[in-house]
Amino acid sequence: MKLSKHTCTLGIHVDTHDSGAALVENGKIVAAINEERLSRIKLDGSIPWKSIEEVLRISNKNYSDIDIIAFTGFKPGLKKMLYFFWHQMGRIVYTRGKSLKSFLTTGIIKDRGRFLKQTGISGLIRSRYVNNGIRKIIKYFYKKNFTGQIKFVNHDLCHAASAYYTSGHNEAFVAIIEGSSFSNSWSFWSGSGGQLNKIHEIPTLHSAGNFYELITLLLGFDPKCHAGKITGLAGFGNPDTCYEIIKPLLVVKNISVVSSPKLYTYADEYHKNGKRIPKDLEKFSKEDLAAAFQKRLEEVIIEVLNNFTKNETIKHLVLAGGVTANVKLNMEITNSLNIEDIYIHPGMGDVGQALGAALSTYSKYNSNLKPFKLDNVYFGPEFTEEEIEKELNKNNLEFTKEEDISKSVANLLAQNKVIAFFQGRMEYGPRALGNRSILYPATDPKVNNWLNKRLGRTEFMPFAPVTLLERASDCYLEEDLKKSYYTSQFMTIALHVTDYMKNNMPAAVHIDGTARPQLISEENNKVYYQVLKEYENKTGLPSLINTSFNMHGEPIVCSPKEAIKAFLLSSLDALAIGNYLVKKA
Repeated sequence: MKLSKHTCTLGIHVDTHDSGAALVENGKIVAAINEERLSRIKLDGSIPWKSIEEVLRISNKNYSDIDIIAFTGFKPGLKKMLYFFWHQMGRIVYTRGKSLKSFLTTGIIKDRGRFLKQTGISGLIRSRYVNNGIRKIIKYFYKKNFTGQIKFVNHDLCHAASAYYTSGHNEAFVAIIEGSSFSNSWSFWSGSGGQLNKIHEIPTLHSAGNFYELITLLLGFDPKCHAGKITGLAGFGNPDTCYEIIKPLLVVKNISVVSSPKLYTYADEYHKNGKRIPKDLEKFSKEDLAAAFQKRLEEVIIEVLNNFTKNETIKHLVLAGGVTANVKLNMEITNSLNIEDIYIHPGMGDVGQALGAALSTYSKYNSNLKPFKLDNVYFGPEFTEEEIEKELNKNNLEFTKEEDISKSVANLLAQNKVIAFFQGRMEYGPRALGNRSILYPATDPKVNNWLNKRLGRTEFMPFAPVTLLERASDCYLEEDLKKSYYTSQFMTIALHVTDYMKNNMPAAVHIDGTARPQLISEENNKVYYQVLKEYENKTGLPSLINTSFNMHGEPIVCSPKEAIKAFLLSSLDALAIGNYLVKKA
């Protein structure tokens, strides 16, 4: 079937975490959402039924309107099952010893229970779950009069497409750095003329993502969702105390990387010893260990990129993959490489898979798709005044309908009130960017402690600032800004701050003199911008703290129901939801 150039493409990601759906039509992103926001299960990887329905509802589409469904990963079948099996087997062979004799004796005979748990059996079970999920979705679509095509897009290409096509650069060097795409953990691409070509990859076994997940695990956090805590903790440590032990875990070999088997045996030892830090690391502080891992991560990635490009100028560097959620790493890459500018896709982890699948597939049938810049990433659902008011009444809340909600919120912020801010369409990606945020003045350096306690969180990073775009140079160093104006609108990179920022808005500044801002303009988000503008008019200050609106361990709120629940359970002063304002006594 030959498709028209106005193909309506639905991307679907179903895997062990961050499943979701996204719809691209006429070259535009119409909707994108991940299942966790609707199911309220953090990192939900179940079949994304809710996401599919919501994306179709937002887009005003029926099943029969979809021309192509693009799934992430391999087509279901034996090849996919064998790939999972081989991926798991490779790790065990590598960590148990490279010789067949060593593998058989130590891997299977002496430790057969753990071997079965860790290797191919778990891989086969996982692949069977994913295969069945895809088949169920396809079967359901056909029942709903779907007559289009089914396509499958490799995991790493989904990342590359999500980043390249939203970078705004026709010519770009694209690097994907993650835990695993099953065939690789690093991939490098040339983006040119709307086309992507892979030019190099590094196997999954030698993963920078696994390296950072290891220290997240050893320090007692969830490797899949708490890596940011390690980045924050690293700022308080001295990497040199244990660096020589950490350095050999990940070694650069020209344009490739080799991981030590210890990278995996440390994790085995941690589990075997009742979740205790391995013996040769236990004498070091958590802060120093975090700092050493952060330092080595930065060194390895920068060295690989430098070797790959032979220190030549990269006009436009584009990044994605879970590792690039590390804002400190992104800053060091920017400052160390000879580049004109950098862009990190806002859904850099697997939350961006569905969108990447949709964009990649759409581009194959539409040669007119060229990289574009995102005006914003508000691709989720929004709610009417009637829906909001109904939920407020259901909870017996006293509220007022404001003539100018931005001015009312700014007045409260000028009085040092903590405000839950719920507006418009929900953000895509892991960051709260003003429509599902908690706002507070950035003037109190102790806020990191007391506000986190109010929210039941254990964070080491300071809260991130939102800053008026036109005042960005007052708050951040110009040499950092000139390479990252675009990507800084999505809170994907750290920047060095000015003395003005340190002195007047210290709550948003980390111990190393950096912050991870969201630069906001009126075109990006009018209501959110006007809050900052009104606050600036009252105080002279162009930045506020912006942290995600959620309770500890829960996804960011999606609906008025969840917003009200989180507000009532927290110690926040007010909730600005649409044009309605709720104040606590």
